[in-house]
Amino acid sequence: MNDRWPLATRSRRLVATLLDGLFVPALTLLLVMIFGFVEDAEDYADFWWVLWVLLTAVLSYLILNGYTLWRRGQTLGKVIMGIAIVSVSSGEDGHWKFIPAPLWKLICLRAVFFPLLFVIALPPVGLIPLVDHLLIFRKQRRCLHDLVAGTVVIRVFKF
Repeated sequence: MNDRWPLATRSRRLVATLLDGLFVPALTLLLVMIFGFVEDAEDYADFWWVLWVLLTAVLSYLILNGYTLWRRGQTLGKVIMGIAIVSVSSGEDGHWKFIPAPLWKLICLRAVFFPLLFVIALPPVGLIPLVDHLLIFRKQRRCLHDLVAGTVVIRVFKF
């Protein structure tokens, strides 16, 4: 492992995930209240409100994380914890190289796993987040979403 770009610790990744798990739903709730998608009982009569809330959650994720993911490979939680997502690339010596991951991989491959945390009621799908997070205990500390996207999370700031 490279001394300059060491792997992020499991605890930093956990805290970053918990922070993102607070920030994104909080902004989603605020936007849902501002836009009034579910103000009246009639709003629940059909399932369109679910689509609107889901789209608002995606918008919240992009508002909070879109720019920093694109420019630095970091969500807001990762910025706070001093860690970043990079593409897996190792040199001849086997050390990680800091190559920013393409935005499409971060959004289309990695971010797909985040909403799965909220569908725990569906037993087959509910196991995916569990398997995803348990893989972090392997030597390379890569979750399932890291393997799918070809990424690794490194520490970029020391504190």
